Amino acid sequence: MTDNHSFLPSSLANPEKREELILYLKELAAENPEELWRNEREQGLVSDIDQIFHFFFDDNGFDEGAIGESLLAAEEAKTIDEVKALLDAMLVDLPKGDDAAFVSHHLWPRLRTKAQVALSAFEARS
Repeated sequence: MTDNHSFLPSSLANPEKREELILYLKELAAENPEELWRNEREQGLVSDIDQIFHFFFDDNGFDEGAIGESLLAAEEAKTIDEVKALLDAMLVDLPKGDDAAFVSHHLWPRLRTKAQVALSAFEARS
């Protein structure tokens, strides 16, 4: 079912998931995500490209069913779908790739740009 309604951030059922999504978009949009991940690991956190994949593919759908839950509108679901499509394309090429392999993949600049656009849109609406 497609719901064309938009929601206010304060009306979301799971605003914490939206905040977490914004943090992951910041990682993907970062100039040097490897440094970010390394610094977080030094603080005892689990942080790397694997966590990105778990968040976007295993733990969350971020499809139109997430509208009202953690997404505000269908446009946000579409934007996240575009980010996921680039991640998925890279995974096909690098099924066992590490952080460095993904960051140096020829699609990474497009992913970074898409994440920056998504981040700007999400932050403007939050």
